[in-house]
Amino acid sequence: MAQPSTLTRTAPDISCEHCAHAISSALTAIDGVSAVSVDVDGKRVAVEYDGGSATPDQIDAALEEEGYPPLR
Repeated sequence: MAQPSTLTRTAPDISCEHCAHAISSALTAIDGVSAVSVDVDGKRVAVEYDGGSATPDQIDAALEEEGYPPLR
């Protein structure tokens, strides 16, 4: 079984736990995403995903759709 891929993005608009919850909900809804960690103070999002099911572009698009455009 392949190791999951990890993607980390900085999203400057993250400011509170509500942001963290919205981001986590949006990203875990993507097929293949297995874990999401949001660091509110560091304004960073770490995503563990199966590269055969999810792509970095899908993850970035979901962040943008939620209103937290990532720095790439």
